[in-house]
Amino acid sequence: MGYTDSTGEASPSPGPADSAANQSSQAPPSTQGKEIGRPGTYASEANENEPLLNEDRTRASHRSIGPAPAAGDALPREAESFQGRMYETRKKYHVFTQDSKIVLNVLIGINLLWLVTIFIVDFFFNIGLLPFSGRLTSFSELCLVSVSIVANALNLWSNRVGLYSRLDQGLNVVLSLMTLFNLFLTLIIGYTRRRIGYVGIFTYLWATLTFSAGAVLDWYLYYYFREFHASSGNIDESSDLDGTSRHTLREWLTIGARNTAKCIIFLFYVLFTLNTLLFTIDIGRLTRGVKEPSTEAATSYDAFHWVDKSHTYQLHITCYGDLSKKEKDAQPIVLFDHGSLETGYLSATWIQELYHLNRVDRYCTYERPGYGLSDSAPAPISIAMVADALSYALVEDAKIKGPFSLVGYDIGGLYSQVFAAKNLDKVDSMLLVESWHEDILLKNYLQRLLPPDNDSKDPDDISKLPIEIRRHNGFKLWWQGIWSTLGIKLQTSWLLAHHGSKERIYGRDLQYQGRFIRTKFLESVTSSLLSYKDVLNAKEKLHDLKLSVASSDQLIKKSPQWGNWQRDITKLSSKTQEWKILNGGHEVYKYGTAKKDLQDVLLRLLGDKDRY
Repeated sequence: MGYTDSTGEASPSPGPADSAANQSSQAPPSTQGKEIGRPGTYASEANENEPLLNEDRTRASHRSIGPAPAAGDALPREAESFQGRMYETRKKYHVFTQDSKIVLNVLIGINLLWLVTIFIVDFFFNIGLLPFSGRLTSFSELCLVSVSIVANALNLWSNRVGLYSRLDQGLNVVLSLMTLFNLFLTLIIGYTRRRIGYVGIFTYLWATLTFSAGAVLDWYLYYYFREFHASSGNIDESSDLDGTSRHTLREWLTIGARNTAKCIIFLFYVLFTLNTLLFTIDIGRLTRGVKEPSTEAATSYDAFHWVDKSHTYQLHITCYGDLSKKEKDAQPIVLFDHGSLETGYLSATWIQELYHLNRVDRYCTYERPGYGLSDSAPAPISIAMVADALSYALVEDAKIKGPFSLVGYDIGGLYSQVFAAKNLDKVDSMLLVESWHEDILLKNYLQRLLPPDNDSKDPDDISKLPIEIRRHNGFKLWWQGIWSTLGIKLQTSWLLAHHGSKERIYGRDLQYQGRFIRTKFLESVTSSLLSYKDVLNAKEKLHDLKLSVASSDQLIKKSPQWGNWQRDITKLSSKTQEWKILNGGHEVYKYGTAKKDLQDVLLRLLGDKDRY
């Protein structure tokens, strides 16, 4: 059948063949030669979301982000904007995770280097790397750096959105504030402020930075967490990236382990802060009347005195009586050297009684480095080093010229011997009360490896000592020092035992202080090497020194070797006046008869014949 064109002429109708050819010529070039509707064909290559099979599917292409549009529908403009925003967010999140890993690894590396440096300088020898180290050295700084390493490792381990926790973020903020609060407590007291040093301040600030970095990382994780879940409207802290309110089992275990570790750190900081607070209160009470050498009362009988011209550290020296007497018949100044577990607060009470009874005109006590209020000495330390420090503090800084009558109790007897040998022109006499023998300083490592011989009758066997003689083991001291930062023993001393500040700083609870434990560790490190030789060298110079010895009968009965040592001590000088056996235990000042006999021995040594 034909049709009429614009010219009015009839044209023949196209046949079936012409229609097929015409349709083929009008088809898009990309589909020519292909059959539409068969598997593997599609209408347009520009539409990548159209399914390859001729089925009604809504699965998105592998290149698409977000929910897939229905087949044949155009992608809404809002969806395109959302997908672009999600892409940029994921890109920024990827950069953030990579940068944060680098920062955390750098922090951990610096912490490890700082930890090793503090460990070497504070506990073995000062290699000059930390010239501004403080005079309050204990185990606190070491523990703070160790905790910082653990905190950074936890942040590195859980640095992704799926492990975000508000509890962790809150703990990081609280720990940062608690670290600053501990630093504040240290700085508000003049005694601790002048002694903490730049190294101590830096350590506290560094620990604060560590926890602050963790809080900042948690804030970024929370930001990306909200961005990833903005479209779903489910912004719950337990949600994962897919918008659900559940974690995988592995994520729950990771979050639980991290939060448990952070809670343990928080508990440590609570006890650490209480210990710092108690120490601040005790020090504030006891240093109220103690003067610094730079003040007008520098010659006060209760003052801190430098141990050298470089002002390395100070000793706390307390004196009673008129030290300026120059008469020839003036009584010597009694200088007391305390034992190994306390200061003269307890063991010098028998001398204090004689002073109040006007039997002793003047006497002085001091605390060795790390004991009482005396500063922590730099490592290493030995008996000769302490003797030199005391000599400078007394003679040069405090202007106390002597002469001295030395009284050494327990391990203080060894310090008195070395001090006397170095200051023979200033020492009049010496009384050794239950004094250690230099052999106790030796560490018999071979004997420790062998099984104990409980049936040994050898009088020279020094492997078994009376329990009153405390030789400290380095590893045990180290373990005790770490626990001392928590202050559990010190807290119970005032909560349960109701002990006062003097007991914790000077007396029975001194052995739980971190500074004291560090000092005992330093003493144990050098006891067999330096201190033993110091005492041997000193014994050669004491041949003409007036000497008296007082020993406990109970310890002699317990240990024949102790009796042999006491007998050997009486042979130090050719001018030994007497060897008195006291009826009591090692702490002779606690026994009435023993204390009275000991006081008589001292008076006879001082030559107080008229008043005796």
